[in-house]
Amino acid sequence: MVELRALLAEAGIARPLVVCGPTVAGSPILPRVEAALAGLPVGVYAGVEPHSPRATVEAAADAARRHGADGLVSVGGGSAIDTAKCAALWLAADGEVGPFAIRDAATGTEGRRPLPPHTLPHVAVPTTAGSASEVMPGAGYRDVATRRRILFRDARLQPRAALLDPELTVHADAELTAASGMTAVARCVEALYSRDRQPVSRALALEGLRQLRAGLPRAVGAPGDVAARARCQLGCLLSGVAVDNAMASLVHAVGHAVGGRYGLRHGVAHAILLAPALALLRPALGEDAVPESLGGELVALLAALPLPQRLRDAGIPAGDLDAIAAAAARDHMIAYTPRPVTEEELRRLLAAAW
Repeated sequence: MVELRALLAEAGIARPLVVCGPTVAGSPILPRVEAALAGLPVGVYAGVEPHSPRATVEAAADAARRHGADGLVSVGGGSAIDTAKCAALWLAADGEVGPFAIRDAATGTEGRRPLPPHTLPHVAVPTTAGSASEVMPGAGYRDVATRRRILFRDARLQPRAALLDPELTVHADAELTAASGMTAVARCVEALYSRDRQPVSRALALEGLRQLRAGLPRAVGAPGDVAARARCQLGCLLSGVAVDNAMASLVHAVGHAVGGRYGLRHGVAHAILLAPALALLRPALGEDAVPESLGGELVALLAALPLPQRLRDAGIPAGDLDAIAAAAARDHMIAYTPRPVTEEELRRLLAAAW
């Protein structure tokens, strides 16, 4: 944590706003961050909520404006990091964020307007090992009114630095640790079967998987095991770099759909759908693209974690599967499957996992 002040100086941040949620604010984590930044004019926005609802993004942007912040420090999981990214976006766009959003795959493009140079810099301090948002240029918020996840991707949204401290992750409970870890596992697997897979992303994904498969069960079962937590953080970081080079696809598209509709943690849907999606897409790959044993290993890993095993267990109504399939078919990430996947195939996949 002592490095945080130096990282802010390198990013040109002298008047930071710390963006976190009430769990971090009520734990020993926030006092450690504030102690590391003693002497700086630090503001705190502690209203982060899961999936970064639009209202909390706007509130964080307003807090940054009132504080006169020249940069942001996110402390927390993916929602805290995304809230900080989207707050910077909100300020840079003066609230008119629509032109900067990624267009749906149906338009045949991911075209969006680039962010301006005055976008606030950001340093991320992740307290979970799942989102990898700390090393990625993407971000998103939940539009509660439309029940959609609005997504962005711009180099100026990528944090200038990420401080990985495994001691900060020991406060995450077993369910959060498992769900966030499975999101990182999903990125590794999706990088292996992506349409744009290549040797570098494959190497990163395989090493990320190795670290996560070794660290995640131990981090869930023995939350104070800092070495296991460190392996999860490293695996998560590698998953983010892998998928930033190759892109995620089917499982993440469904995760966006259910996250937008129900506020469900992405890792829950990812964990349930990952092995079935791999079975669906594997025939489109070369023989050596994915280790032969991986599907069974994913099933065994999910069975060992305190997560729902089927979509029905996660509270997804059977009557909503058609709408989820339709939303996933429109998600921009679905274009990165190794072969085209139809809405009907998505519907059957969801039904089998329900």
